[in-house]
Amino acid sequence: MDDSSGALNLAFVRMETIIQSAGLTKFYGQHLALDQLQIEVRRGEIFGFLGPNGAGKTTFIKLMLGFIKPSDGSLSILGQSPTKLDRSQIGYLPEKIVIHPFLTGREYLQYQAALNGIPRNQLGVQIDSALKRLEMMEAADRRISTYSKGMVQRIGVANLLLGDRQLLLLDEPNSGLDPIGIALIRKIMSELRDEGRTVFVNSHQLLEVEKACDRVAILNKGRVVAQGSSRELSAARGIRLELAELNAACEQVLKEHDMNCKINGNAVELSIPDAEKERQLPAKLVAAGGRILHYSQSQESLEEVFQRLVQSRDAA
Repeated sequence: MDDSSGALNLAFVRMETIIQSAGLTKFYGQHLALDQLQIEVRRGEIFGFLGPNGAGKTTFIKLMLGFIKPSDGSLSILGQSPTKLDRSQIGYLPEKIVIHPFLTGREYLQYQAALNGIPRNQLGVQIDSALKRLEMMEAADRRISTYSKGMVQRIGVANLLLGDRQLLLLDEPNSGLDPIGIALIRKIMSELRDEGRTVFVNSHQLLEVEKACDRVAILNKGRVVAQGSSRELSAARGIRLELAELNAACEQVLKEHDMNCKINGNAVELSIPDAEKERQLPAKLVAAGGRILHYSQSQESLEEVFQRLVQSRDAA
């Protein structure tokens, strides 16, 4: 059986836009919180939303949830205005989860499932499945008052798995979690993406965002200053290579690419901002009689990209 049509259908589904804003602007009195925000998030991706404190991240989430209205511009969620959207299609995990302490974890999930209209005959199966995925079955019938912060966070994520929510908004999802819990949440987000759901993550934990997210948007002073994958946003920081022998012709090639290259014996460090010139370098060295023993390129981390973009805009 030919699976090509199924693969094409999946690719088409993942091109569907789930969140889209154009010229989105929000004022609080005279304070400009969002400034002509333009963003696009597709189905079946994990999307990171990054920015320093006060950048406008929380304002954007409130707009998506329909808690506030924009001052100007447009915003659509799952093809609808936030005020007309079927809320059962969205799951929201706030940064600080507040749960009545007298409830057990299971009772909280039962209450949330009822609010979201999950049929009574499906409650038990869905809740048990969510508890198992979050590794909370043993603590399910304990009162929330006995939970650690990380356990409360896991129950909050378990709530997102109930029903068939197509868009999941997670605000600092790793808050209070230990490394095992963080890895578990990353795994669950990946599974949700593979199911064709969209995960929107607001976080300051840049290393974890870099591991988990397919694409990110970096927000500063209400504007998106960059959007794309970590690899697309990072600039080449430099190249390290080692030749079997550094002859005069190879040295000339290196200096043509970077006048300030550092040469230490047969080892060389250089920087080539132009990607096409960087790709040509190995062939030119070989043509000059060089034999390359080692070649590596270092890239900016997401944290370094974030700092570069935010600081450059602050200085402007």
